[in-house]
Amino acid sequence: MACKMIYLSDDCMRATVNSGMLSAPLHSLHSLHSTRVVNTEARTGGRRTSHNEQASKPSPAAIPSKVNQSSQLKEEKPMSSHSNNDERRGSFSSLRRPSLVTGPRLSSIKMGSPASLFVISKVTSEVFNEENPPMDWADAGLLIPHEAIRRQMKMMVQSVNAMPDSSEEKEAWKITLFSQWFVDYFYESVHEHHDAEEKIYFPWMKTKTAIPEKEFSGSHAELMSAMDGIKKVCTQIINKQGKDCSAQVATLKKDIPKFDADMRAHLKEEEETVPELLRNNFTHEEEGKIVEAILQAGGLTLAKKFLPAVLLAAQEWMSETFYADFVGSIPPPIKYLVDNYYMPDFENVAMNMRDAPTLASKPNLKRVPCCRIPFCFPCMF
Repeated sequence: MACKMIYLSDDCMRATVNSGMLSAPLHSLHSLHSTRVVNTEARTGGRRTSHNEQASKPSPAAIPSKVNQSSQLKEEKPMSSHSNNDERRGSFSSLRRPSLVTGPRLSSIKMGSPASLFVISKVTSEVFNEENPPMDWADAGLLIPHEAIRRQMKMMVQSVNAMPDSSEEKEAWKITLFSQWFVDYFYESVHEHHDAEEKIYFPWMKTKTAIPEKEFSGSHAELMSAMDGIKKVCTQIINKQGKDCSAQVATLKKDIPKFDADMRAHLKEEEETVPELLRNNFTHEEEGKIVEAILQAGGLTLAKKFLPAVLLAAQEWMSETFYADFVGSIPPPIKYLVDNYYMPDFENVAMNMRDAPTLASKPNLKRVPCCRIPFCFPCMF
């Protein structure tokens, strides 16, 4: 017998979690999953690595494997683009402070020596390397979002370079799916990240120290303007279903590599400047509180779209111990959603949309189906 779906807002969900209604069952459900998923960013011979392959890192902090999930997935409906960005990012605009932290608590992790925290060879930063390794919480706090963004951009540029100059109708799905990914995932995640810095993080830093506001805010404005332009082109492609889009493809091939270079320069600038200011003026615990405020303001929408990318990147550049502690710091209700819905959906839907121009055949986009319980998580979020 089909269950009756109950639709709850983010605030209702937080109230439910805070009341303790979900804590016990989610702890129990979470204990059923102990294997880690292999980072499917890796490719072998032009194809993704098997989802059934097991990673070598320990299972206690693991993202669950997608073994045998293919039979449990439901077909994905095309995502729609939205024009009201202020409404979609209203959490940062209004600076709401809900009580549910929707991501890892870095401040709860005991930070050891650099060798025990980082896999230096896997860090993609232009600032940190073997001669100048990241040292502590101040460096890690920036690397967590920045490494995810850089890895997403690498795949984004790869996909744009794979787009045919004159798309045939039979391949229109390639640029359409990519455009949907940019609008619905990358654009939203990066905008949320920069909104958080401008409206929460940098004002907090200025309570104790001066920051190069002209450089940071100026580059933010330029980058967001560039993203708005790319989003406009992607929306045109979506509206045309990828047909007769040679002009739009040419624009993407010109604008996205430039955006990638400009964003990398901006991230480098922050990584050169911010950590030292943090060490000299704040404690790990103080910084942790403001990061939790950012996670709270981003809500479940940001967790769904960006946290999987953060975790997949972290599998590469964090040590086994650091990664286990990092994932273990995620509140159990959020960890349950990540393990069972957000991560599988990100890999089966978002990554296939992003990589569509590089694929030989159209992917069958599927999401984890209804869980058949009264509080249906996919339906709620």
